[in-house]
Amino acid sequence: MEKKSHVQVVIPVVTAIISLIFIGTGLVSYGFWDQQPTPGFFPIIIAVVLLAASILCIVQLLRSGDDKPVKYTKAELMVILGGGAVIVGTYLIGLVASCLLFIIAWLRIVERAPWKAVIVIEVVMAAIILGVFVTWLQVRFPVGLLGEMFL
Repeated sequence: MEKKSHVQVVIPVVTAIISLIFIGTGLVSYGFWDQQPTPGFFPIIIAVVLLAASILCIVQLLRSGDDKPVKYTKAELMVILGGGAVIVGTYLIGLVASCLLFIIAWLRIVERAPWKAVIVIEVVMAAIILGVFVTWLQVRFPVGLLGEMFL
């Protein structure tokens, strides 16, 4: 009996591993709850959701038995490219700046949104990120090489 190769499973396996790393790092380095949410609270929740989604995706792919070659559409490749750009940007300019630049680029280039809508969405997202996550939940976002030079 020939064992089938499931190339599609690679991405959810990688995301599951990444989520486990974030869960472990969050619990060990930042904590989860100490009379109130600690800086690791939200990243751990997101990592648990990512782990659950990854496991469900793996199970679904293994049950499907589909051996067709993987073909990505232009839109799917744009999402992958955008994710890669956010990761690289995080190391250079920090996570918050990288995500906010991603939102601008996505809305203008992919969605072709007018500048007025882009600015309104950007201001709302910046307020949510800085107000909720940085101020209230005290999430320590990576600041990147540029941020390290100024801190």
